[in-house]
Amino acid sequence: MKVRKIAILFSGNGSNLESLIRCLHKKYFKRLGEFSLKDSQARGFLIGGIESEFVETDKEDKEAFGVEVVLALSNKANAYGLERAKNLGVKTQVLESVKFARREDFDRELVGILKQYSLDLCVLAGFMRILTPIFTQAVQAVNIHPSLLPLFKGANGIKESFESQMKLGGVSVHWVSDELDSGEIIAQGVVEKDKDLENYESKIHKLEHYLYPLAVLEALKKV
Repeated sequence: MKVRKIAILFSGNGSNLESLIRCLHKKYFKRLGEFSLKDSQARGFLIGGIESEFVETDKEDKEAFGVEVVLALSNKANAYGLERAKNLGVKTQVLESVKFARREDFDRELVGILKQYSLDLCVLAGFMRILTPIFTQAVQAVNIHPSLLPLFKGANGIKESFESQMKLGGVSVHWVSDELDSGEIIAQGVVEKDKDLENYESKIHKLEHYLYPLAVLEALKKV
């Protein structure tokens, strides 16, 4: 049985980091069949792009594969997510981006660290860096963005989505490419907009915590 190794990169609070670890770390999964919308609809989400329904099983199941989060790395030494990861038994590391004059130098050091772990997938979870081709062409990675891409790219996706005339908002999980928030979309989730930005942001985060583990399992099928 193969154990898929993933690393999670983050910069701050780490709520998506914690959700991913709790849902995936040191667990075993097998494909049950086609993805069912019943659970997501019950939560008020509309999900697209997820093809397979995975169920948790045990390592004795011959059809199963395991997932291990081998590293949680932050570019900020004061990121609260470091405590979250440590409390959940995941190895942490800090690579401070402020100590590098050039993005390329930081990315080169980062790639060197990640290559030591023979990863199947790198998962970006609030990693607030614009990555150069030194990273994007060397590491197979996915990212989550709080809008329905290709709309509202960049750091203000939630606010811009909220202020738009659209009645719906959502979240996208995509492959990381050379261009910011522009890689092939793996999955998207949709929620109704809210009159209050704080409530809308809360909806988006709940959707992220639901969708991202599903999308990571979907991505692992293809690596």
